[in-house]
Amino acid sequence: MAPSKKAGKKGAAAAAPKKAGTSKVQKADWKEGFKKKQAGVSDMTLLTTISNESVNENLEKRWKNGEIYTYIGQVLISVNPFRDLGIYTEAVLESYRGKNRLEVPPHVFAIAESSYYNMKSYKENQCVIISGESGAGKTEAAKRIMQYIAAVSGGQDSSITEIKEMVLATNPLLESFGCAKTLRNDNSSRHGKYLEIMFNSNGEPIGAQITNYLLEKNRVVGQINDERDFHIFYQFTKGATDEQREAYGLQGPEAYTYTSRSNCLNVASVDDLKDFKDTLASSKIYYSELRQ
Repeated sequence: MAPSKKAGKKGAAAAAPKKAGTSKVQKADWKEGFKKKQAGVSDMTLLTTISNESVNENLEKRWKNGEIYTYIGQVLISVNPFRDLGIYTEAVLESYRGKNRLEVPPHVFAIAESSYYNMKSYKENQCVIISGESGAGKTEAAKRIMQYIAAVSGGQDSSITEIKEMVLATNPLLESFGCAKTLRNDNSSRHGKYLEIMFNSNGEPIGAQITNYLLEKNRVVGQINDERDFHIFYQFTKGATDEQREAYGLQGPEAYTYTSRSNCLNVASVDDLKDFKDTLASSKIYYSELRQ
């Protein structure tokens, strides 16, 4: 068990030798100390007092400091920052590769690394459960775990690479057909998902299976004001080619009751045209591999 640093008062400012009855005390950098205090504790089991107030205060301090991940023992809590913090880059990912959870700051990559390590080392099945309210960041967390596993699981064989590509390709596909804009979340999953990835003895992915459940089917035909139908309807009606529009008699989303009566055709944080290209690219990866 790694030694922990105790929060609070530790040590005192060193005093210079006295000269002619005067003393000089070295001043601490209060700005830096204040910043560290705002970061709170990375594991809330280390809080002096455990209460709703202390937990919320600690999460708020860390969130304001750009630290959205905090542990409670083995459990990782994330607070949605609703902005890009640059914490999912390749450099950040590599900093968690092969590291013990206590060696690095709390992160979803640390959870993925721990699960992958335990699977390889102890030959036991691992399960990561992601839960939370709408808009908490569950979909993003699942994507980042898959990103990490794909990056560290090795395998130069073409079949292993194809499996990784197919697993990652499920993200834009399921988001397009299973996510929608709601009052609380611009990319809300309207279904539950259980993803199972199978590995060989070397820790390389050799297959995957997805089970979907609780799909909100009634959203197809009706939404409350300022919500949207599933993303794919807006992607297709906006991003279809001229040939597709001619072949299917396709018009813009404003022409259809199912996509227009909620008065929300566009969402600032959603790029339907770009997402449609991603959906098509993922479809090609997925179905081309199935044919083979």
